[in-house]
Amino acid sequence: MLLKLIQNEWMKLFSRIGTYVMCGILLLGLVTTAAFTFYTKTQEEDLPSKEQWEQELLQENENLAVDEQETNNNYILNYARSNQAINTYRIENDISPYEVTNVWTYIESNNMLIQLIGVFIIIVGASIVAHEFNKGTIKLLLVRSASRNQILASKFITTILFGLFLLALLFGLSFVVGSILFGFDGTAVHLSYIDGEVVERSRILFLGLSYLSSSVKLVMLTSFAFMISTIFRNETIAIALSVMLMFVGSQATNILALFTDWAKYSLFANTNLDVYFTNGPMVEGMTLLFSVVVLIIYLSLFLFLAFLFFKKRDVSI
Repeated sequence: MLLKLIQNEWMKLFSRIGTYVMCGILLLGLVTTAAFTFYTKTQEEDLPSKEQWEQELLQENENLAVDEQETNNNYILNYARSNQAINTYRIENDISPYEVTNVWTYIESNNMLIQLIGVFIIIVGASIVAHEFNKGTIKLLLVRSASRNQILASKFITTILFGLFLLALLFGLSFVVGSILFGFDGTAVHLSYIDGEVVERSRILFLGLSYLSSSVKLVMLTSFAFMISTIFRNETIAIALSVMLMFVGSQATNILALFTDWAKYSLFANTNLDVYFTNGPMVEGMTLLFSVVVLIIYLSLFLFLAFLFFKKRDVSI
């Protein structure tokens, strides 16, 4: 029954003009970044010499060493240590931080479009329930044999699947367009600072995981919008609050982390799981397991409230 409901929700989602508008805007964003990157791409002759970039990295290490000594912030401390280690590794292994524009740099630059996907998913999550109430079609759903839990679960799962679809579309098209326009020149290795040492990782694997980890924040914001929309039956409030949190939440948490370790319990201190494979968490003592547990608690709370209010909602049929 649940799979049938999900299929129905998926068909309803793609019967809306707005869904194709979202996909069209995302494709337009890809075309725009491709055109901009093509006309501003870095050529071989634009790269600095080995002596130049080595001197730059040495100078940067000196500045980072000063930051390491003067800061009390765990995130800045981890950033300074990791970048010093990576810079030293580059110098010792003759790995330049500069490279010609290639498919990897293009995929990485399209990370900014994930924010756009975030807005789209918030809109879908906020409207998928509210529309049913506003148009009165919720009555048609409730007279079926499916339970209210199944109906709401199908809507949430469909929203998440649509977000993953857009992420996969963005990554796949970025790879195809980048391969055609920019080729595979440049290093295929990404340097990461993990457990006190620099390790080389597959660049495409790193980029794939980076895109996938971005979905964590999308899922949390979508579940928040879903909850607000279900409780208040108002998509405008849900969209406004969720979009505001998407753009302000991380910055506010970073500021809070400067003053108290309690910031680690904030939702946005835990949504960026990439930090555990790069510079380290913003608050000392945080671990990947800790962040996963905190995220599960927040997600459970959002969904619990959404299902609770939806089940108790009085709908005259």
